[in-house]
Amino acid sequence: MFTFTIPVFPASGWAGDLAASEPKDCQKNLPVTEAPLFLKQINRLTYPYAHAVLAQEIEHLEYHADGFKISQDDVYLTILDEEGKRNHEVLSFHVNKAYGGLEIELCEIIRAGKSRRVDIAAHTHEEAASGNSRMNIYNPLQKIVKVFLPGLEVGDTIHYRLNKRQFKPIIADQIFGSILGQYDIPIHSYIFTVTTPAQTPLKWLIKDEVENCVTFRKRRLPGERPKTIRSWTFSKVPQIVPEPEMPSFRRVAMRLLYSTLPDWPAIAAWYDTLAAKKLTPGEELKKKVAELIDGKSAEERMASLFYYVAREIRYLGVSGESERPGFEPHDVNLTFERRHGVCRDKAALLVSMLRLAGFKAAPVLIRVGDKLDKEIPLPYFNHAIVAVLDDHGKALYFLDPTSETSRQFLPDYERECSYLIADSQNGDLDLTPPVPPRENTFTLKIVDELSLTGELSGTITGSCTGFNDTLMRSIMMNQSRKEQKNFLKRFFLSQYNGLELSNLNWSDPADRNISFTFSGNFSVTGLTPSSSITSQENSATGLLQPLAFMENPGLLDRWILRKADMIKRRYPLKLGYTYTTILSEHLSFNKPPKTLLLPETTEIDNEIFSQSIKFTQEKPSKLLIERRFALKKTEVEPQYYQSLTSIQNRNQKKSLTPIEIKWQFNQREKTETK
Repeated sequence: MFTFTIPVFPASGWAGDLAASEPKDCQKNLPVTEAPLFLKQINRLTYPYAHAVLAQEIEHLEYHADGFKISQDDVYLTILDEEGKRNHEVLSFHVNKAYGGLEIELCEIIRAGKSRRVDIAAHTHEEAASGNSRMNIYNPLQKIVKVFLPGLEVGDTIHYRLNKRQFKPIIADQIFGSILGQYDIPIHSYIFTVTTPAQTPLKWLIKDEVENCVTFRKRRLPGERPKTIRSWTFSKVPQIVPEPEMPSFRRVAMRLLYSTLPDWPAIAAWYDTLAAKKLTPGEELKKKVAELIDGKSAEERMASLFYYVAREIRYLGVSGESERPGFEPHDVNLTFERRHGVCRDKAALLVSMLRLAGFKAAPVLIRVGDKLDKEIPLPYFNHAIVAVLDDHGKALYFLDPTSETSRQFLPDYERECSYLIADSQNGDLDLTPPVPPRENTFTLKIVDELSLTGELSGTITGSCTGFNDTLMRSIMMNQSRKEQKNFLKRFFLSQYNGLELSNLNWSDPADRNISFTFSGNFSVTGLTPSSSITSQENSATGLLQPLAFMENPGLLDRWILRKADMIKRRYPLKLGYTYTTILSEHLSFNKPPKTLLLPETTEIDNEIFSQSIKFTQEKPSKLLIERRFALKKTEVEPQYYQSLTSIQNRNQKKSLTPIEIKWQFNQREKTETK
């Protein structure tokens, strides 16, 4: 993943529980000053539902024509309850020292109209960014600076002032950035100004603007080097109330975007130039490619090269590039020799190998898990993958070689994400295509028989494709054989009470040449009470709950659909995956029933999902139940949310609805049954 981040101010939730307990350590012998008058407007009466309030922030950025930047950020943050206190006992600031520096000029706590300075040297700690260990990447220049605020109390105001400088822009001679004008705490006042050389063609946009909360001013400063000052004031901005599985704040909050970049192809051309000089293969790499593609078809050549880089080149490394750390790949021959690299290294190596094999391939910048605003070009990508292109420069395939276990070229979590092909001729911002639900299929086939004594027994066979396959493998590969067996048992026992499983078998999760499958025998008793046969009538009635009526029969059903756990939503629900679940139950009756009372068949098809259940009784002794569900969208807008919650209600009701079975007996059968 890319390591460059641009902090604005520490949002709620960045703080931890690491503060010391004694306030005197940070206050001894430090000066006391009077608090600003505007803080009197911030209290529980004016903000009854907030944990904290951004009372005032004044942030000023001054850019030079080459993209060099200096800034000052002055922040007052008032704590209103215990949760707000917990969230801000530690302030965290991200800095990439390859591009700039950070100075904490001032930090103080204001209480009861008086302020006391925090001893910054004694209460500041610098550490490696947490993403380093999560992604197996060590970037010695990516840091988090933490300021601990011992003794912070409800009602206090935190005041700090930051000085930042950017001595190396990501893209030379360009100015760009974004800030949030809305958070999960209210904003009382936030003034953001940008100073540029007078003739700078700065494009800007307020996205998802909150009405009557923003004003803009622009003025020119004359002189030998005239400048233009642009100022945006955000006043009395309501807080965002976070919802589970919502998109990032940068997609739903009011935000300011600005840039001098003319368009997205300009970013594509920049990265094409940056990566191109690292793609020249050496003799050893050429030999390896020839070995991997020998005698194979075009599709087999592409797969062979992909799986080699994915599985043989480990995803780890040190981010130590010289020109543009976090974006620039290492030389492909170095990555090949070391057998390890980060995303951009593995992507560059695969591009070079694919080109040797006759493919038109290019590196791709992608924003994993998110969508960028297309209106203003900003190079805010966090990952690198590969595209195989057609003769017109359009993507035929996307390949991400960072996953060592997946059979998929592109993981589902990278679908419908913003991407940019590093191609100076054809690069423009677009979204990776969604996966058709049929490509992520979980299939369950049940063949069973119901006896007159109330025992249902038979076989279960399951198979997985696409992300269902990837997910099942990732679960199984991290477990022992016994744990794998227990997982498969729990998969069904959690859905159907009284089920007994035996003779479970499953494919090797490490064998990626075949789809993952499993099978086993099952039995369950007590379903049709034979005591219901009476001496007055030669008939019996029983109730059967077919396995096909399980509430969430698929691997992804129980995980994805349970995300819809609110009555209504204000923001989109990120489901992350499309998929299909297909279940069939071939049910035989030891004695053909006289009548079967079946639930109504259902069929629903809308832009979010399709769902159907059908019954076919070709013979009196055989019933086929076919159930199918397909989720078509990875993200559901609020206006369609209710249709998704209705699925859960419908499935739960179905799982509690039995089939009523009636038998007719002659005298001999009646006697034998008794």
